[in-house]
Amino acid sequence: MNHLTINSTVIEIFVGDLIKADYDAIAIPTNSRLLPSGTLRCRVLKGAGHKVQVECNRIISKISNVPIGNAVITSGGSLNAKFIVHVRAGHDQKKLMLAIWNSLRLADKEGICSIAYPPISKEVIGFNAKICASIIFPTIKKFILERNNNLRNISICLESLPDYKDFENALKNIAECPKIMTS
Repeated sequence: MNHLTINSTVIEIFVGDLIKADYDAIAIPTNSRLLPSGTLRCRVLKGAGHKVQVECNRIISKISNVPIGNAVITSGGSLNAKFIVHVRAGHDQKKLMLAIWNSLRLADKEGICSIAYPPISKEVIGFNAKICASIIFPTIKKFILERNNNLRNISICLESLPDYKDFENALKNIAECPKIMTS
């Protein structure tokens, strides 16, 4: 199983390069100051071009920092994606859940129809793929059922196959589980 449809919104998993993904938005992990850090964030910002870092700097000049569990949005610069959602996840499962929820809420509020996420928090704070997927997918399902207005495609982009089985199993679990336990 590589996709699931809930209330006309497709949740899917794919293996590929997030930078080349053809979505309205891509999500990337961030730090409190929206600075380049981490392999994926640096690659995305480089691909997006200098304009996006200027936008990040402008946001920070207004809000000082991005609190854990929150997200901000910039243009996609030179990427295929029109927007980049910068997600600050934190160092525990509840903070990851909050960050995914708030980034989905922001994307939905901005009228974004499709968004692709990497396995946020997997590399940054050492969650393994199984834990990461078991937090991300139930949060996405809960958001779709409770709050979604615009999102029609929410994807998880994996860079390689080793984590695929864990994400596939987590997707099967939310398809089979009628109730969502998120706390």
